Amino acid sequence: MKTKLLIILCFGIFSANAQTTYDLDWYKDIGSNVDLTIDIGDTVRWTWTSGNHTVTSLEGSTETFDSGFLGPIGSTYSHTFTLEGTNPYYCVVHGAASMSGTITVQNPLGLEDETFTSFNMYPNPSNSVLNVELPQHITEGNVKVFSILGKEFLAKTFEATHSVELNVSNLAQGIYLVEVQSGGRSKTKQFVKF
Repeated sequence: MKTKLLIILCFGIFSANAQTTYDLDWYKDIGSNVDLTIDIGDTVRWTWTSGNHTVTSLEGSTETFDSGFLGPIGSTYSHTFTLEGTNPYYCVVHGAASMSGTITVQNPLGLEDETFTSFNMYPNPSNSVLNVELPQHITEGNVKVFSILGKEFLAKTFEATHSVELNVSNLAQGIYLVEVQSGGRSKTKQFVKF
């Protein structure tokens, strides 16, 4: 029961926090001119402006989505993207040469930098202790826990360690953001408290 509630909560938060909806016209011979770069939580809505089509993710896409065969003109299909990555797609009816594009999804919450390697967290989800494992080259900084709305709940400074233990037992159930800051850079990941 708790697992089902947690999944519903996660899905609801992702749906409720869609930041922007992007509208794309979808028609035969559009070519590959329907590429977008969006943020996690954004929605793309395709509107049929000719005939019958599909919007179908290609193999290798970060997320799998498929509108199924839709028509007539004016039909719409929407997908909210929740994972960082690239999502090539096409129309099954007309093929990738005639109708295709790529939705690139980025995480706006953390600064990506080749010199700032990602950190690991476990267990995630957790109900008592969250361990944050840091890369070897990060020797000092701080770890903070925020609500999805940006309210800070926990902060812990670290020095000369590669592991930080956070007591999350007093947090309410939900989704939180864990941010590691070091040397003017930061990286943020999601954590679920159950």
